Amino acid sequence: MVIENLGLHTDKIRNLNSELGNRKGFTLLEVLIATAIMAGIVSVIYSSFFTASRNVEQAEKIRDESDLVRTLVAKLSSDIANAYVNTGMNPLTVFYGNMVQSETESDANGNALRYDELYLTTLTNWRRPNTPETDLCEVGYYFKQKTDGSGYVLMRREKRQLSVEVPALEGGVEYELTDRVKSLQFEYYNGTIWSNAWPSGTTLPTAVQISLLLDDGSAYTTKVDVGR
Repeated sequence: MVIENLGLHTDKIRNLNSELGNRKGFTLLEVLIATAIMAGIVSVIYSSFFTASRNVEQAEKIRDESDLVRTLVAKLSSDIANAYVNTGMNPLTVFYGNMVQSETESDANGNALRYDELYLTTLTNWRRPNTPETDLCEVGYYFKQKTDGSGYVLMRREKRQLSVEVPALEGGVEYELTDRVKSLQFEYYNGTIWSNAWPSGTTLPTAVQISLLLDDGSAYTTKVDVGR
């Protein structure tokens, strides 16, 4: 009797081990569920990574734009604030602002875009060693059309040594500043009214307002008091 019971228990253990052995793998449904869960996790991770990358790109674009505007406005403001004219040094010193309007392009309000020019002598020259340079130099800001006709490039001209042999508004070295300026506008205050141009002469405006429009539509305006 004991032997029969022992044999019965042995058969049950054998059957149980057989059932457990048959369940070592995953069913197709379990695999599909696991795959769906994994796909969802990967999708969330990729979406988060893509959003973070886009935010970084936007932040870098804003930073680059801010750096461009800050550098350009700082240079313009420094030159204008330190502008210098002297009747005793004619015709070496100059301050001349010319309004230039586009014939084909306009802003969101329908106003013609401006590509103004400004030429001035300013006390911002960094004198190079072993040269006859002084603190006074002549600089100019103006636009040149791109060779492919797709837009304009803002230029800067520097004449670091003034000489009667080279008239004002001539000579010097020019270089490109940026092609991202869509419009540049100067306005001049004589102490009473504002005007869009300043005739070449021996007087300086009291203040100059600078208005910048970038190619992405961003607009910036600042006012600079002119030194005498």
